[in-house]
Amino acid sequence: MGITLARMDPAGIDSAALASFLTTQVFPFHVRPRWTAAQVRASIDDGAWHGDAVATFWIVDDRGSRVGVLRLDDLDDATAMIDVRLADDARGRGHGSAALRIATDLVFSRYPAVIRFEGQTREDNIAMRRVFERCGWVHEAFYRDGWPVEGAEPVASVAYSVLRRDWATGTTTPVPRSPEVTLTGELRCANAAEAKRVHAHLAEHIALTRAEPGCLSFDVAPTGSEGIWRVSERFVDEAAFDAHQRRVATSTWGRETAGIERSYVIRGRARDAESLAAAAWSAEERLLNPGVRADPRQVTALLDPSFVEIGRSGRRWTRDAIVAALREDPGADDAPEICEKDSRLVGPDSVLLTYLLRFEDRVSRRSSLWRFDPAPRCLFHQGTPVA
Repeated sequence: MGITLARMDPAGIDSAALASFLTTQVFPFHVRPRWTAAQVRASIDDGAWHGDAVATFWIVDDRGSRVGVLRLDDLDDATAMIDVRLADDARGRGHGSAALRIATDLVFSRYPAVIRFEGQTREDNIAMRRVFERCGWVHEAFYRDGWPVEGAEPVASVAYSVLRRDWATGTTTPVPRSPEVTLTGELRCANAAEAKRVHAHLAEHIALTRAEPGCLSFDVAPTGSEGIWRVSERFVDEAAFDAHQRRVATSTWGRETAGIERSYVIRGRARDAESLAAAAWSAEERLLNPGVRADPRQVTALLDPSFVEIGRSGRRWTRDAIVAALREDPGADDAPEICEKDSRLVGPDSVLLTYLLRFEDRVSRRSSLWRFDPAPRCLFHQGTPVA
């Protein structure tokens, strides 16, 4: 498909053709999907299509047909902008990608002041977003409610751009990942006693957390459901988030609410496999400690609410069942011997541990699946006797 760009004279010989094109097409993802002749005339008079820093082109196919309009704006600025409109019957044929590549070469070749070329579209304009992606443009921004919609609520606007240096070298400079770490989710009390502990210690927990130097925001608020709180946390970086977790683990709040169910999603962490494995092994060894096993609150804090264990006999244990059993029989005080340790990362926040355990004159092979949310919680455990 031999797409070319032909310079337009919107205020002169091309004014009627521009008006005809805009008034006979529908542009569903533009701020103004339909144009009237009066609106076109007013926009031409206002200099929207021509001027010292504006250039408008016909998009012409290999048959010489005008299949779209491409407008460049802010050409005297460090950041130039692009607007593309294709005719109804010209969409989905690759014309947009071809026109964007030509326009990129044109802007950086003819306008030395431009170091960055940007385009914006609605978040739901998937076709245009694919055009940007195919042409090597980088998704840089997401503007909530940034795109007006006639007769409806605004939608989000997304911005893509290409840098002059990337165009010149054929490379792509990615957008740096924000160092912020966020946690969102719910704290869910199973009964009135748990809710009472939350009420007793929450105010102090919030005050201490908000006073931490790396805390950007911290909110714990009741939902409409009894015993459920909505949690939202933001920290400047992973180090600040980890420092918060360490403080909470030894705080009154941490001790008093250790067994209460949490359902959290954490974003922004970049913990490596080695550090996750080390934390999982530490938690695994705590579960083998008779002093911990005898304390239902500590065991509950280490096990996920959906925890399942397949025991030596083949019995299936739930979290509640294993907590009750360990309280009655936490095991001897002899230190367990762990051999043949192996760990592997099976997800961005999940670690599988396998090992040989010598404990109370018995030998077994063990496997545990740990998930971090953010503290390690065991999802699954199995022990198989060694003859």
